Amino acid sequence: MKNLCIIVFFFAANLIIAQHSPGCSSQSYALMDYWVGDWNVYENDELVGTNSIEKIVDGCAVLENWKSKFGQPGLSLFYIDNKTKTWKQIWVTGQSNKPWGQKEKSLIYHKKDSLLIFQGSYVVKQENYLDRTLLLKQSDTEVLQTIQISKDGGLTWETTFNAFYKRK
Repeated sequence: MKNLCIIVFFFAANLIIAQHSPGCSSQSYALMDYWVGDWNVYENDELVGTNSIEKIVDGCAVLENWKSKFGQPGLSLFYIDNKTKTWKQIWVTGQSNKPWGQKEKSLIYHKKDSLLIFQGSYVVKQENYLDRTLLLKQSDTEVLQTIQISKDGGLTWETTFNAFYKRK
């Protein structure tokens, strides 16, 4: 856990240093703009948490600040990897010792201004899992987030979270 914190803080420090780099206002950095804002999050019409999504370091990254209805926090940092020119996500919770408590995903699909799909993998008891997150704009005031896992390499998917974000 200590090493993960050091890596996250090192990465954040590098983003702060790079905040004046050119190019963070290009269209590539606007891909997640429809999700930026403060949200109440509902699953099956029940409030399950709140989320605040903001652009940081001069628009070069996006910070997600999740809080469940029980007060459990989670943070994501989204950024464009300079080598691959692809959006990446680092997700960290207070349960980082569990496979779902920290994740890294890459953008594998996007449809302008309406759909983003991030995907990564993790291992539980020597079993590989694919994990993907879909963010689908429903309107200017609502976004659907679906999180799914696959135990068979992506042939079948199980939905583990399916919630509507409603703008505050």
